[in-house]
Amino acid sequence: MSAAEMHPELAAAIAAAFPGRPVHDAAPLAGGLSGATLIAFAVDGAPYVAKRCAPDPADPERAAREIACMRAASERGVAPRLRHADGRTGVTIMDRIAGTPLRPTGDPTLLERVATTLRRLHDGPPFPRGPARIDFLRFLDAQCAALAGARLPAELVRAVEELERASAPHAHEAPCHRDLNPNNVLVTADRVVFVDWTTAGAGDPFVDLAQLGVFAFPRPEQREALLQAYLGRPASDDERSRAHLARRIALAFYAASFFFAGARLGGPPPAEGEPTPLLEVLAALRAAPERVHPGTVAAALLHEMRHEMRP
Repeated sequence: MSAAEMHPELAAAIAAAFPGRPVHDAAPLAGGLSGATLIAFAVDGAPYVAKRCAPDPADPERAAREIACMRAASERGVAPRLRHADGRTGVTIMDRIAGTPLRPTGDPTLLERVATTLRRLHDGPPFPRGPARIDFLRFLDAQCAALAGARLPAELVRAVEELERASAPHAHEAPCHRDLNPNNVLVTADRVVFVDWTTAGAGDPFVDLAQLGVFAFPRPEQREALLQAYLGRPASDDERSRAHLARRIALAFYAASFFFAGARLGGPPPAEGEPTPLLEVLAALRAAPERVHPGTVAAALLHEMRHEMRP
């Protein structure tokens, strides 16, 4: 990819960050649900990633908020080093981390490293507030209706409304990533780094913790060990209650995201009896993600949320 093939704002940002220095190996990277444009490239043999956020008329402060969060996280050492940021265009340039996405593990050393990194983020300077999670859910609901002619399950929306009210006292307690799926957690030989700060903002730190527990630490004993490592001690009854509430929020958040991903493919597959258990779906997703329909994952996450909602 040449500079002429890039979006002009990306090309201009790279030229400003590395004036007079040739750019090599430029190539597009796959983005997430945000619609951002990502370009990998190298300068003087060092790898970088340039990102341009798609403008969002419903959230005009999104780019500035993401940059503020990335800058603070970078300074804390929990995000890639930020090399360039322009709130007007929404373009950022950061070091490209040669790490592997976090996958389910029982390794206590890695679990401790993840917990320590998350604690370092949450103990850092405050983040700006972002849109409420229920607003994001309503956005996904409208998108599902437009793309597939079917909205999110009504019980999912009602559950999130209820859970958000219950978690309101902690809603803006700490600087949070707010989307710690395994692909946003990179593990290197000497550090753990969080990437993709699109949804970052002030939030409930226990929800960040719970998001890690959905995919990377899916078994109860793993989540318990993660909670204890994060706290540095056994959890109190109140903290266990918060963790349980946060898990239901995380399951709902990712169920909605996978329903949306299914809608982008034309809708979820027809329901056939009981959903596949979440642990089985996650194992299949790790083994051959291209063979698992997002609707299958969404159904398993929704079923797990129902189970966690029972008295």
